[in-house]
Amino acid sequence: MKTLYKILKALPVVLVLLQVSCSKDFLEIEAKGSLIAKNTNDYEQLLNAVDLQIFYAPSLYLGDEMAAQASYMSAAAIRTQRLFRYEDRVYDEDQLPSETWHISTIYTLNKVINEVMQSQGNDEQKKKSLLAEAKVGRALCHLYFLSDYSMPYKAATAGTDPGVPLLTKADVTQTTFTRATVQQSYDFIINDLTTALPDLGPLTHRRKFSKVAAEFLLGRVYLYMARFTDARTHIEQAFAELNKAEIPLELYDYNIVLDPNEDKTWYPDFGFGLSNKPLPAVNTEVMYNLSMSSFQLQQANTYVFSPETAELYDPGDLRLALYSNFEMFNPGFVYPKGMRRYSAAIFTGMDVGPSLPDLYLMRAELKARANDLSGAVADLETLRSKRMPSNIATVPAAAAASKEALVRFILEERIREFAISGMRWMDMRRLSVDPDYSNTVKYTHQLYDDAGNVVETYTLRPERFALKFGERMLAENKGLEENP
Repeated sequence: MKTLYKILKALPVVLVLLQVSCSKDFLEIEAKGSLIAKNTNDYEQLLNAVDLQIFYAPSLYLGDEMAAQASYMSAAAIRTQRLFRYEDRVYDEDQLPSETWHISTIYTLNKVINEVMQSQGNDEQKKKSLLAEAKVGRALCHLYFLSDYSMPYKAATAGTDPGVPLLTKADVTQTTFTRATVQQSYDFIINDLTTALPDLGPLTHRRKFSKVAAEFLLGRVYLYMARFTDARTHIEQAFAELNKAEIPLELYDYNIVLDPNEDKTWYPDFGFGLSNKPLPAVNTEVMYNLSMSSFQLQQANTYVFSPETAELYDPGDLRLALYSNFEMFNPGFVYPKGMRRYSAAIFTGMDVGPSLPDLYLMRAELKARANDLSGAVADLETLRSKRMPSNIATVPAAAAASKEALVRFILEERIREFAISGMRWMDMRRLSVDPDYSNTVKYTHQLYDDAGNVVETYTLRPERFALKFGERMLAENKGLEENP
């Protein structure tokens, strides 16, 4: 590797072109060995080929809802073992980090951002729309880059805490990368999203950025920054965009889709757990498909949710059907203490992008923080009524009685909704610096034997909210500063 881009599949455009260059007029060969985008439609096809999928993201193994089985741990990938143990070193000296999927994607997005307005064609509004969609994609990629390699946002120190390099060029010859501050990084993301909004349209495809997805992302960014009033403004605007969607957008009712006797059921079970969950392209809860793939056969039984996580669920909560309580290929062994592995749609990944469940839960939290308890309860019960029988969907009176109790209940609801998806790690980051709810974060992982006894405990140090780049990455990219 010579630069960040080269490490991270520096020529994604060429790869994209190889996949879609069946049409003669898509890209012309202008110079020997060069493929040049010229027409507005060329840039549209480049953008349509962007597929934001995350494979084995670190957040999958870092969340405090996770536990692991000792009898399978040695077979798991070394990288995931080190992440689960909260070790400083994830990679050996000669290895490059895989937590940089966003960089190669940013290359393509920057190409669209920097060139589409000068492309050949007379449809100026289409050019603006493509520019806006690329900006949303770049903002999302930088947000995940930041979430892996920077400390959580804290207003008092964001101006000096190292963020990430802000990548604005489609230049594979670049060799020096200076980290912006956390504040500059968030400002950059907000600017991309804000300037994109006027030229974004309604939701028409789940891999095409829309106004509802951008409003959602702005709300998420402000929530990470603890700017709750700003976050609620954009979450409300996202809700206002829902009825403009041109494709179905609604919550699934688990009382129906997880009932094996219903015509619309997601069953039958083909042996790997719940294997009939809708694909992202047709999942009506998804506003933009960003999937996180976690399935690796050699570690399918290793990582489970913890006994403490199991205790958060009512036994009648239908979300439990998305997880298996027995080992893959060994149904005779039931995990002890209620632990379960994720089994639904294991080959398609888990949706972690803009979604209706997250939209409802974010608004519920923001309402509760603003002391709008009845509004928060209403949003919670809208979601819960689709996840469990009506007799247990009501928010408990003790949880609805006060702002603090309700916020804590909502944070637990987020775990119940998103367990083993990587989403909890994102919440841990922001909550770790929350003056009121930092004690909702647990700083340990535990390794269990087959009888359910704890054989090892690993402790998360606050420094490891930011991963290390590693020796090889630093050596091959001038100016890149390592995390403590």
